[in-house]
Amino acid sequence: MSSNMKIIDEARTLTYPTPFFYTSKKILKKNYEAFTDLFAEKSEIYYAVKANADRRILTYLNELGCRFEAASWFEIDELVSLGVKPESIIYGTSVKPLEHIKRAAADGVNRFAADSKEEIEKIAVCAPGAKVFIRTIVDDTGSVFTMSERFGAPVSTVKNIILYARDLGLKTYGISFYVGSQAASAKQWAKGIETVRPVIEELYEEGVVLEVINIGGGFPVVYGNHENVPEMAEIVARTHNALHTLPYLPKIIMEPGRGIVATSTVMVAEVISKTVRGGSVWLCVDGGIYNALYEAMINQGATRYRAYPPKRIPDPTKMMSCTLAGPTGDSLDIIARDVDLPSYVTVGDRLVFENAGAYTVTMACNFNGFPKPELYLG
Repeated sequence: MSSNMKIIDEARTLTYPTPFFYTSKKILKKNYEAFTDLFAEKSEIYYAVKANADRRILTYLNELGCRFEAASWFEIDELVSLGVKPESIIYGTSVKPLEHIKRAAADGVNRFAADSKEEIEKIAVCAPGAKVFIRTIVDDTGSVFTMSERFGAPVSTVKNIILYARDLGLKTYGISFYVGSQAASAKQWAKGIETVRPVIEELYEEGVVLEVINIGGGFPVVYGNHENVPEMAEIVARTHNALHTLPYLPKIIMEPGRGIVATSTVMVAEVISKTVRGGSVWLCVDGGIYNALYEAMINQGATRYRAYPPKRIPDPTKMMSCTLAGPTGDSLDIIARDVDLPSYVTVGDRLVFENAGAYTVTMACNFNGFPKPELYLG
């Protein structure tokens, strides 16, 4: 997705104390509705709460009719407290504490992910009769964040796990996979379907029809150094073709988190220091990797947020290359290097960081005592 200059310009006019996040409800709605229109076949969207669990964002998405994928009972409890119906929630992580399964079931949630016989046994005891979907390993090569080492059953074991779940009185709801976050190839979802197709075919021959195929999330967003991400139209076309090779068409579930929330939100921070170190300009701002932009650190620059100056650039030739750093006393608190900004930017000016809605609010902490930014909706 391209830069949304309207939200940048709106953020420039706001006078809230920095640092703060600003979320556009219009962009949230636009992004959610875009996912609902991806497939002609019946599909359901379950927003991945972990991407941004701000109560106002969850409330608004619920008002739009969005469903939710939760990764803990804590998230489920929050959703229920906001009026989300249990039938609109799936417990999507495949490793869960026993007590969380019990509490989720007590709240009325009856769809659980699993990726092992041991997890199936836990669900059978704590949520008897529940629906289960089995998460399998698929190719996540090239994704910025991969999951296959920790989560997912080898595809060769999925059929037996599904039949084992049935034998324990659970309902064989479906199969899920996850191609990783920020997938780099439009083929990945289609390849995932090709991976699970033999399992679906074998089960079908034995009279087991799955209700859903959950193709997860991973739908990429354009950040400052990811211009060539796959186009959604190509992802959908390839996935659509792969779906129609199955012996029947289950309901399609998607779990976008970043794809819905990332571009809806910007972060505004104030420059608190401007100096030269080693011949390079350093700008320190009051919103750094610990209290605002964690992904800028964890993959060492893989998530690079575009920074915009406090006003439209009057003369694009008067630029400086600088390093952006946060406010803490930690040497790791570096947001980005080699950032081009107008040379007029100085202490007291505000910078707007684009596409800051995903894995920012939920991962922020108060390291060194610096407060987490407030979030405002507009």
